[in-house]
Amino acid sequence: MLLVAIIISFLAIGAGLTWFLLVKDQGKKEPVTALWIVAGLGLIGVVAAVFLEHYLIPAKYLSLVAGSPLPDVFLATLGVGAIEECCKFLPSAFFLYKRKFFRDHVDGVIFFAIAGLAFGIPENILYTAQFGAKTGLVRIFMDPIFHATTTAMVGYFLGKSKVDGKPLYKSGLALLAAIMLHAMYDFGLFSRNIFLVMISVIITGVLAASLFLFFMRAKELDRQEGLVAIGHNNFCRHCGQANPNHNLFCTRCGAHA
Repeated sequence: MLLVAIIISFLAIGAGLTWFLLVKDQGKKEPVTALWIVAGLGLIGVVAAVFLEHYLIPAKYLSLVAGSPLPDVFLATLGVGAIEECCKFLPSAFFLYKRKFFRDHVDGVIFFAIAGLAFGIPENILYTAQFGAKTGLVRIFMDPIFHATTTAMVGYFLGKSKVDGKPLYKSGLALLAAIMLHAMYDFGLFSRNIFLVMISVIITGVLAASLFLFFMRAKELDRQEGLVAIGHNNFCRHCGQANPNHNLFCTRCGAHA
């Protein structure tokens, strides 16, 4: 029963965060179809990460146990961090960047937070099912939105590059930062060193807060750029097109606005 409750909690946290981001978005609404595609890419990323970790990371690092030599632990966690962050971010980045509806700073946070959730929730459920309720409880308190936060951080800079028409190097640097934070977080937990474990706790706490800080900053930048419209039904939530007359049903796609 506890196992089921933990799994439901992971799903509820993901749904709650998604609802919050979409409701608080004051700009042009993201097309529902695109949101589902990004979620699907995040889910596929889990499978891709498992495959790549198996074939790219030497077996001696994958078979490490907690308390193994720290250099080996760091190399293992660095490899896992690089693969997982790339599998979460890159597919959605290739899908979104040239799309017309990917047009403001908030889009960078929302789309990539959803991609991270679609990656992280199945991972948390699989770990819980494999290792039991105790592991699930630890992951609920330690990192229920960890994958969403690291990916949203990189997505913020991708959205900023799109709006500003600037090169993508900041997104690349943000991706490298996400990889290092991911590796340091896993490294601390796996080391069983109390000092390093505390650093992991600090990392996950700061990252969780940063998701909302990046979201608030993105909203502020969009207001400065005139990319928001505050009011009821200003945009269709299905196709994302403007709805200046605040119609109950979108005149473009016919869906409930």
